[in-house]
Amino acid sequence: ELATRALSPGYRRKIVEHEAGHFLTAYLLGCPVEACLLDPLRAATDPRFQGAAGTVFFDPLLADAMRAGSVPRSSVDRYSVVVMAGIAAEAELHGQAEGGRADEQALVRLLTSLDGGRSWDYAKITNQARWAASSAALCIRAHRPAFDALVEALAAGRSVGTCVMAIEEALRGGGGEAQLGGSGAGWNRANVSKEST
Repeated sequence: ELATRALSPGYRRKIVEHEAGHFLTAYLLGCPVEACLLDPLRAATDPRFQGAAGTVFFDPLLADAMRAGSVPRSSVDRYSVVVMAGIAAEAELHGQAEGGRADEQALVRLLTSLDGGRSWDYAKITNQARWAASSAALCIRAHRPAFDALVEALAAGRSVGTCVMAIEEALRGGGGEAQLGGSGAGWNRANVSKEST
C-alpha cells in the first residue's frame, strides 16, 4: 500500500504541498532552507531526511538560544509554526492532513527537551501544536500566490535557490519589492509569536 501511495500522482502532489508549507513558512520567518527532498527513495540515502521526504531548515536564533541554555518563547513559536506548516498546508488544501506524524513528533521532542518536560505537559503541547498549525494556515492563506508558485517549482524539481526566487517573484506580484504580510492580511514575521499560555 505504501508503495502504491508513493507512486500515485495525487499522493505525490500532497507530498509537494506538505513540503511547500514547511518551505514557505521557514522562508517567511527567516529560517534558511538547506534542502527539500520529495522522493522517499532518495531521502532513504540522505542522512538529513531519516528515510522520508522532507524539508531541512535552520533557525539560527533557536540554535543560539539552545546553546545558551535559554530558549525564548518567540523561538519556540517560530519553530512550531514551521514544523506544523506541512500539516496546515494539507488541511488548508484538502480539509485534512494525511502526513505529519514525524512533524508532530519533532515538535514534542523539542518542547519536552527544553526543561526536561516540566513546563510542557500534554495539554500545553496540544495547544501549542494547534496554535502553530492555525498560524501556519493563516500564513499560507495570506501568501497563497507564493505558496502556489513554490508548489509548482517543487513539483518541477527546481533547486532550493530557484524555489526561493519563485517565492520572491510571487511576493512581488510580478514586479517591485517583495512584501511580507500581503495586502491587509495581518501576517508578518513580527506576529508569529503568541503570548505565553
